[in-house]
Amino acid sequence: MRRIAHFFRLCLLLAPPAYAQQDETWKLVGDVGVGVNAAPVAARAQSNGTAAVPYLNFDYGPVFARIDTFGVKVAPLGAGSVELLTRVLSDGYTPRSAGWDAARRADSLPLGVGTLQVTSVGAFMVNVYRDVGKSKGMLLDTMYAAELPLGPVTLYPQVGVEHRSAAYVRYYASDRAGASNNTFAAIFAEIQLTSKCYVNLNLRRTWLGRAIGDSPQVRRSTLDSGLLAVSYRFN
Repeated sequence: MRRIAHFFRLCLLLAPPAYAQQDETWKLVGDVGVGVNAAPVAARAQSNGTAAVPYLNFDYGPVFARIDTFGVKVAPLGAGSVELLTRVLSDGYTPRSAGWDAARRADSLPLGVGTLQVTSVGAFMVNVYRDVGKSKGMLLDTMYAAELPLGPVTLYPQVGVEHRSAAYVRYYASDRAGASNNTFAAIFAEIQLTSKCYVNLNLRRTWLGRAIGDSPQVRRSTLDSGLLAVSYRFN
């Protein structure tokens, strides 16, 4: 939470005048709540990665939060914007086995640039980051999401690819590994309880690339994660 708060302060300083003029009131639009996130790491770790988390999915002028991605829109681009970004990845862990390098891996600190293009056929996202934390690696995230309204329930199926550079993979999985491309599929469900209250559920499966899956410290070829949250909608 401390990192998110610092980044939001930076976003407010970086928010371009053009966006400020378009929305002088800086109205909060979106969802704020609490949830439980289950996000295990690929390597054998002492923790299962389950934790209570804030649920933030809103726009505030040019500043935005998208669950685990936070940033500021700096310029219009097509059906979206150029965005300065950070992403909260709970990829740090303490190895379970003392036989390998037992030093704790710190959470990454990705900082980068990207865009979210919301079109009539769905949303397309491309974000590229540099981990300014311990790994010094590069991360590239791509995603496509559709919207399926079903009465009080709206489903958002998602597919995408995550590229992780060799430096990132060596730090988090194996000192002999190379770069990895992980593919994923997810379904996000938004369930309306009242006019302002929602239940949010996200289920995701990631197929690990060979560079990670072949590591002797990894005993799986897929990762399953989930988020369950209750939120209040501002509009």
